[in-house]
Amino acid sequence: MSKKVLIQAALLLLLFFPLSALSAITLDEALQAGRANNLSLTSTAIDVNAAKRDVDTSWNLFIPSLSLSLSNAGGGPVFNAATTSYTNPLTGVTADIPMGSMNRGLSASLSVSLTLNPAVKNQMDSYRLGYQIQQVTYEQAKAEVERTITKLFYYLLMEEQNIGVQQANLELAQKQYEEVQLKFEQGFASELEVLSSQLAAERLKPSLQQAKNQYASNLLTLKAMLGMELDQELVVEGEIPSLIKELEVQDLKEYLEKSYSIALIDLNIAQMRMTQKQNREQALLPTIMIKGTYDISLWSERNPINDFSDSATYTVALSIPLDGFIPNSRTKVGLAKLDDSVQKLALQRQQAVKQLEVSVVGQVQSLNMLASQAELATQSLELTEKVYIMNHIQYESGYIGRVALEEAQNNLLGARQQVLALQFQYVSSLIDLIYDLNIQHQYRTKELI
Repeated sequence: MSKKVLIQAALLLLLFFPLSALSAITLDEALQAGRANNLSLTSTAIDVNAAKRDVDTSWNLFIPSLSLSLSNAGGGPVFNAATTSYTNPLTGVTADIPMGSMNRGLSASLSVSLTLNPAVKNQMDSYRLGYQIQQVTYEQAKAEVERTITKLFYYLLMEEQNIGVQQANLELAQKQYEEVQLKFEQGFASELEVLSSQLAAERLKPSLQQAKNQYASNLLTLKAMLGMELDQELVVEGEIPSLIKELEVQDLKEYLEKSYSIALIDLNIAQMRMTQKQNREQALLPTIMIKGTYDISLWSERNPINDFSDSATYTVALSIPLDGFIPNSRTKVGLAKLDDSVQKLALQRQQAVKQLEVSVVGQVQSLNMLASQAELATQSLELTEKVYIMNHIQYESGYIGRVALEEAQNNLLGARQQVLALQFQYVSSLIDLIYDLNIQHQYRTKELI
């Protein structure tokens, strides 16, 4: 087998990173686990359920207020007992007797009250809007979790390749050091070449260890987001998207209105207008108040013969507020402030849409630039590989020194890392774009690039 073939086989090792038999997870599986087990999403889901409960039980606005009270009263002298006249119902004889301690009796009262105003319907509509806001907030939180998981997933995939490149480069450097050491023992290499070869191998170890530490740290972050035990073994499994399509801004502008941030502003505007309408009706329209009371007196020492009595009362009142018709009253000023809030939210929406459009234009330009840079970096990598092969052949033939070979090897390592870095920057920026526009459900990452 020729030396050129051996060198090419060694270069192929730069793309290979052996992994032990660990539990592998795909991107779809990671997203599914994140949606099911992420603690922040679970917390947001509680708010959604609470808002739904408000909607489902909004009919209780028409339930009257009920109260039941039981009372017992009594009294007696402190220093000097008073007297009272008492007529015996059998003999007709009247006599003055001193008043001692007396229990005035036990009574019960049941009260029912209900207040009706046209603003009640607006309150029910406000519950429905609140539920929609919580639903969109949950979807936005879920999208943020998915965005983070996706970026972590692709980072780990690319970092695996980066670690594999550095590991293979270190193994190649150590192998070359062993070859130089053997030549030195045979008298075909100087001690300086041996030390230089050893130093070149040692210099590769810190960056490799740093890459492994970063990989482990981000893997822990991914496990935490997926609700996994931190000591559980895990590796990611998938393909890195290729950078082949040039994005057009006009193709993405139609999605600006679908952004979660814009949708939340629209719902907040609707809720503010509902609050405005509700307050106006409460302040300007009449209110009907219905109240009924039923009282029972069970027994009393004052009336020992008839120890039971009851009574019922009711009240129907119509309250017409007048403060809202007075110019510059507190009610009028409060309603005017709500008008100002609605106008401010409308302006914020216009500003948010414009800012999002500017951001999309900048992101698309950045993506196209990164795609061009990645294409140039790939071409440069191909040339760097050829240069390294030729330098290695010349070194084996004795035409160049050890320093030139190490420089070519370092250039090859840098070229491979540059391609991986540009790939990750492109994919990371693209993930941000599709989630900012809320088009992750219509277009998967591989379909956009």
